[in-house]
Amino acid sequence: MARFNRLKQALSQLVHPKREPPIHEISNPALELAENFTGHYAFLDEQTNKSHQLIIGPDLTIKIDGRALPGQVIGVTTSALTFLDHYGFQLIITCEAGVPVSVYDEAEDATYQIITPE
Repeated sequence: MARFNRLKQALSQLVHPKREPPIHEISNPALELAENFTGHYAFLDEQTNKSHQLIIGPDLTIKIDGRALPGQVIGVTTSALTFLDHYGFQLIITCEAGVPVSVYDEAEDATYQIITPE
């Protein structure tokens, strides 16, 4: 009898497999963290005395002065967003208390303070 019950249970799982939650119910931790960085900002290049616009999209796309920065996000935490550009240089946006505060540009070896909001 126990063997029959196990067979019945196995067949039931084949016919009625466990329901996976719909895609929209599954949270994506990276996109949840993205909320800390999403927005329009500006930063000042003190060497040229020029202000630059920085836009971080909800999908973690980055635009500087209206131009999309080609590359990809390689890390995101509550305190930093690390973007690798197509030349292999990192752009690290640092966040404190849920607000971006600085941008480090590895290509220039320079850190810029973010002006919030732009």
